[in-house]
Amino acid sequence: MFAYRSWARAFVNLLEQSDADLTDGLAALEALASWAGSLPGAVFGSAAAEKLEVLIRQGIKAAPADAGFDSRAIDTAVSFLLFAVKKNYFCHIALIIKDVKKMLDEKQGLVRACLEYALPPEEGLVERLQQAIKERSGAVRVDLTERQRPELIGGYRLLIGYELIDASIRSQLSRLEQRLSNS
Repeated sequence: MFAYRSWARAFVNLLEQSDADLTDGLAALEALASWAGSLPGAVFGSAAAEKLEVLIRQGIKAAPADAGFDSRAIDTAVSFLLFAVKKNYFCHIALIIKDVKKMLDEKQGLVRACLEYALPPEEGLVERLQQAIKERSGAVRVDLTERQRPELIGGYRLLIGYELIDASIRSQLSRLEQRLSNS
């Protein structure tokens, strides 16, 4: 099994050791991975890494100098991506990036949550939920996205990290149907 969490931790450690901006490092890795993934042909092995490095370095030289990104973060992201390509782990880069995001959110005291509802929530509910999440998690900030899902019939679902609170009418009807069929 691929240890993507270890790779994510290694990337964050590399950024910290080089005193690079963590957010810029993540943005650079995402952009590079997206670009490399869109290239035709295989993106693995030493030969591919050598070709990619030439293309990336040419692109960096051609980019405007005032782009505003931390050059140490970019260099770290480039080196990390090329190492993943050399080791044939580029196919796992999305999982690595996902875990890096979680680590950075944790460092910044950010909790991401998603509120799904059938009908728009009553006034003030979103703010109360954000405050409750902050209090229970100790987060500095809560990033709450909202999605309207008519298939829920009524109620809501709240996803906080991997925890799901399902208070939708659809799930209640499903549980009732299950209990009735088991009796």
